[in-house]
Amino acid sequence: MKHFNHLACSTAISLVCSGFAGAAVAETADLVIQHGRILTMDENRTRASAIAVKGNTILFTGDDAAAADFIGADTRVIDAEGQVILPGLHDVHIHPLFAIDPVYSGEKFECNFEGASVDMDETVARLRACLQEAELNSDGWLIGKYFNPPSLLSVTGTYPSVIAALDAVSATTPILLEGSDGHAFGANTAALAQAHHPDTGKPAPVTAASLKADYAAYAGYFNIDADGNPDGTAKDFAGHIIGAPVAGLENYKPVLDDLAALMASNGITSAQDAWVFDEIAEVYEYMEAQDLLKFRLRLNTHIDSNVMGGRTRELDLDAAMAHAGAMRAQFEGSEYIKADGIKMFVDGVVEYPTQTAAMLNPYLEPVMGEGLEIKGYVDQDSAVCSEARAHLADYAIPAAANAFRESHGHDASQCEKRYGLLEFTPQELNRAVTAFDAAGFTVHMHALGDGAVKTALDAIEAARRANGNSGLPHNLAHIQFVADEDIARIGEMGVLVTPTMAWAVPFWEYDTTVNPFINEVDSLVDLDKLYRQEGLWGDRVYPFRSIRDAGGIVAAGSDAPVDVPSPQPFVNMAAGMIRADLLPADPLSEDENGETVIVAVNAEEVLELDDVLAAYTVNGAIAMGQQDLTGSLEPGKRADLIMIDTDIEALSQNVETIWDIAETKVLLTVFDGEIVHDAR
Repeated sequence: MKHFNHLACSTAISLVCSGFAGAAVAETADLVIQHGRILTMDENRTRASAIAVKGNTILFTGDDAAAADFIGADTRVIDAEGQVILPGLHDVHIHPLFAIDPVYSGEKFECNFEGASVDMDETVARLRACLQEAELNSDGWLIGKYFNPPSLLSVTGTYPSVIAALDAVSATTPILLEGSDGHAFGANTAALAQAHHPDTGKPAPVTAASLKADYAAYAGYFNIDADGNPDGTAKDFAGHIIGAPVAGLENYKPVLDDLAALMASNGITSAQDAWVFDEIAEVYEYMEAQDLLKFRLRLNTHIDSNVMGGRTRELDLDAAMAHAGAMRAQFEGSEYIKADGIKMFVDGVVEYPTQTAAMLNPYLEPVMGEGLEIKGYVDQDSAVCSEARAHLADYAIPAAANAFRESHGHDASQCEKRYGLLEFTPQELNRAVTAFDAAGFTVHMHALGDGAVKTALDAIEAARRANGNSGLPHNLAHIQFVADEDIARIGEMGVLVTPTMAWAVPFWEYDTTVNPFINEVDSLVDLDKLYRQEGLWGDRVYPFRSIRDAGGIVAAGSDAPVDVPSPQPFVNMAAGMIRADLLPADPLSEDENGETVIVAVNAEEVLELDDVLAAYTVNGAIAMGQQDLTGSLEPGKRADLIMIDTDIEALSQNVETIWDIAETKVLLTVFDGEIVHDAR
């Protein structure tokens, strides 16, 4: 790296600099690891077999013979026995505290659905069992944690709506289903009654009447039935309005050791918390003070467009800057925590029924036939649809809606062209990113749809026009769909992107809520049709390799606990390299030994081993603004490293063994020179 000699010679350690392995030794190391296969991930991708550490700093990387010169009477020596050693991993989009289970005292009880597919009958049974187990206060809440979002559609004859199901569990205890994606919700009447208006902070129950009055600006976050009443499903900012209790420091204190163990056992030595508010910041401050923080941390202060403005009214930039500035000042001088990041949601998620991801093309409207077959698509450009769009309010009347459906074979509402939701108007996002860039904040933007990606790139361009290129690693998270012209812009601008690579593999239940609304397909059960690579879905979904080839910088983020509570870095690496999996040939079959087929997701976008390792190491360090400290194993850098139990290089060479990388276990984690995990 260009700064190698400066880093090695500017440390307090007395070294004679002579490149990679040849250094005249004047220091005794605290830790020496020998007989390893060290992938340094430096600019030249140099290999080594030994590494020496003094304090929190790397003294030396090179061969075993030269490393012996660093061994003194008090040096701890570890024989790696040929295992692979990597720089400590960086998870650039994660919610660490949400990945552990706080301890409550009656204010709420978390009923863990573990992402399982359930219908409303099963949901009611599980919630009733949890309610009996819970020892709630009189105002306590029952939370359905890690609820599978597509299951919100699985109504039954007994429970024809989510609100009917949850009201059957309790008419008095507030119940909130929290989708595992963090964007979808289910609520009973008692929960909706606890809502507070975001503008005034005053209690204001969510009802048919209030959605047309007090909550008119936020009505799009709540789904309604044919009579205009809340049907119990909601999305995104609705969770803030409903306002279930938030865990705080006292809830987390008993389980903070679990967080340290979770991160260290996965080899995560640097993390970026992608969504931070005051209660979360207080926990991290406590962890560092109590020497419980065993990973480097960047905090991204959340700027909410519905609280501070930016969506339906002008952003209060002074208030937003003061909020972010106070968070940054709170951690000024911290050894391990930086609070110089900003989190902004540009859009939401793409899956039905939420569909708040901002798209360049309107969501398609399939017309379902028998079973899970699709008999056609609504022609939204037809005269019938043009007329329906002009009078949509008329079809809120059930009789009119039924008559339209009988005449045309689909709902009048399907004529409406829906492009998702931009959480900030383009003008307000430009204004915000420009201001935060000028103030030295790195902006981390949730941009999932291709429309949101374009809008986010426009905002970075606006900041550069106004301020020049600050060099700050502004970052686009998720990038599920990206248009070709914006792939080129990402490369030209050298923008960082942070996808969750494990999401670029097929998951049938989820994909049935996405693919038919992006591509025209004939069937949800015929996998060749559902996963056809032609069309916008195949062209634009998770274009990792194209972004790399264009010159963009690909980092990695697990988004844990979304999907699964674990950061699972090696699952993500394997997924990024293969983008395929075995699925049952008949997705509806319950035969565990039935026929399987290989299904790929835009397979031309696979990455190579060096790409995914770089995403978790050198590129992750760039994304966190700490490339002078971490990301590669070089003299003068911090001693953050891991040892693993698999030969990932050999496994990556054969398509049949790439998925075996997902089973990798971390044997040893060293953070800042300290062994924080040892499972050898």
